[in-house]
Amino acid sequence: MNVFRKSEANDSLVFRFIDNSRPEQKLFLSLIEKVGGWMIKKVGVTGAAGNIGTTLQKGLCEKYDLILYDIKKIKQPCKGKFVKVDFAQRKEFDGIFNGLDALIHLAGNPHPDAPVQLTLRNNFVATSYVFDEAKRAGIKKVVFASSNFYHEGDITKALQGKLGHLITLDMPPTPLSLYGESKVFGENLGRHLSHFGIQFVALRIGWSVPEDNPVLYGGAYMRAVFCSQRDLIQAFTRALEIDADYLVAFAVSDNGCGVFDLTETKKRLGFYPRDNAEEYF
Repeated sequence: MNVFRKSEANDSLVFRFIDNSRPEQKLFLSLIEKVGGWMIKKVGVTGAAGNIGTTLQKGLCEKYDLILYDIKKIKQPCKGKFVKVDFAQRKEFDGIFNGLDALIHLAGNPHPDAPVQLTLRNNFVATSYVFDEAKRAGIKKVVFASSNFYHEGDITKALQGKLGHLITLDMPPTPLSLYGESKVFGENLGRHLSHFGIQFVALRIGWSVPEDNPVLYGGAYMRAVFCSQRDLIQAFTRALEIDADYLVAFAVSDNGCGVFDLTETKKRLGFYPRDNAEEYF
């Protein structure tokens, strides 16, 4: 197929006629895909040993040069460099993000019922340190793993039939745990980052599981907020590609029993989930 692509160089518009059926032209297309005038190629992933990090390793390693960070050793990392680091120890990672084009921040305690001190240390303090180092390193984009727990109170009402409408991105946060509050904190800190010229995308992620099968967990909550691995990878890929100063979106599958309104997510992020939890049951 012959296509026209537009790129920006030296503030002038250049139209290129490309035959993307030819391998060398496909490679050229991938090389000119840019965000905000720069190319996203070298991507850091914090918390890379976790559930979501493991999925993203597999899904992003062919397109991006990944630098993987975690407090624990990754047993079988994908292609990419691994760096062991504790992000709650600020002096431990001075300069660790130098040379990155973008950073995906997943690191943190993922358990809503974790002890308060662990959540404060790993979700509030560490996130603050990570964002500070990203700014110092001159990273151009940060993608933050927010959570459906940002809306936990409203999700509970929706599942009880007491909300009366789908949950939209602009609704006030209703976290019911310190973990959920840490996601509200991260999104607001990201808005602060965006004022320093760093593009920031927050993805309010649903429930993604290692087995990639919601049936194994069941329940109304899972059926409402399930996010398949391929939808998760698509959402993060779009987050890396999109040109936006500050953007918040849902990262969930298009579930038949869903509680989120995906209209703005599809429109602004260009993320169109392909899976539906109901198709597994």
